[in-house]
Amino acid sequence: MKLIDRYISRTILVATAVVALVVAALVALSVFIGEADNIGDGNFGILQAVIYTLLKMPSDIYLVMPVVALLGALLALGALAAGSELIVVRASGMSMRRLAVSVSIAGIVLALLSLAVGEYGGPAGVRAADALREQARHGRIADSIEDGLWLRQDNIVVRIDGTLPGGGIDGIDVFRMDSDGRLQEALTAPHATLRDGQLVLDTPKFTTINEDSTETGTPKTLAIPIDIDADVLKLAVTEPSELSSPGLWRYIDYLDRNDINAEDYRLALWRNIVNPITVWVLVVFALPFAFGSLRSASAGQRLFVGGLIGLVFFLVNEIVAATGPVYGVPPWLAASLPTALLAIGTFVWMRRLD
Repeated sequence: MKLIDRYISRTILVATAVVALVVAALVALSVFIGEADNIGDGNFGILQAVIYTLLKMPSDIYLVMPVVALLGALLALGALAAGSELIVVRASGMSMRRLAVSVSIAGIVLALLSLAVGEYGGPAGVRAADALREQARHGRIADSIEDGLWLRQDNIVVRIDGTLPGGGIDGIDVFRMDSDGRLQEALTAPHATLRDGQLVLDTPKFTTINEDSTETGTPKTLAIPIDIDADVLKLAVTEPSELSSPGLWRYIDYLDRNDINAEDYRLALWRNIVNPITVWVLVVFALPFAFGSLRSASAGQRLFVGGLIGLVFFLVNEIVAATGPVYGVPPWLAASLPTALLAIGTFVWMRRLD
């Protein structure tokens, strides 16, 4: 049995590696073309664009890893079935359940690989790629946020244009409210720094609103008593889908402590948790196909069917995740529902074949 386990799992892993290389080449080409317009902007040349593309690749591959695993499993198991190897294994008395264990070995390996890429390789690569591009184009490393980032602590609301290394902030607006939610003071500054539990604004302009008058001023610096951790600020300027699970957990904790809606980040956290399970389920899902119509199909037909199924599952997964919060579906359910239904369907299908 161990020999069969190794043979089947190795065949699936090799086929998945081939599919991953093809998908990686297509993804890399797409990312490079997308960055072509930035070539020549500052010191951002062809070499920087290539390095940027390579650094982004782990994150991009992670997004489609379930589909890649499905395609690899379909190609491998289809080829084994076409060569009657799976039929011989079944004729020797090996049940579908035991065959699923052999297939699951490859699925677990791919799930662990997906977990490692999603938690470490992907986020680290995205940070390095963005830092490289910003340094080459603008001569500094800054994380800008489209439409700005809004944060709140107690009666103070902060809007940030972007962040700089070392707790620096690029472009900031601060609004101080009273207990009734009325605006008391508005400040704006081109730069600010997080320092000793305070937000220090450089050359700010402020407007203080009194009951019968307003007061303005432009001091050299001004300290605001708001404690925002620099690491939390880095997390806040990153897309939820590009954060690791520990990073999401920390930022969710910050949002909860300040009574800010964190549903998008909870959904991203649950999707990080469910994604490796989805990879494993899709690998096992390919097994029943090997005993169906795909047994006599060519590699091209198996690739087409696998790509179609993977695309449908990917779209359903994205639609459920996007619409779940709108209809009040808990994040854990929105993230896991498509995978759970697929797992149940796979189990029932294999029971009928056994």
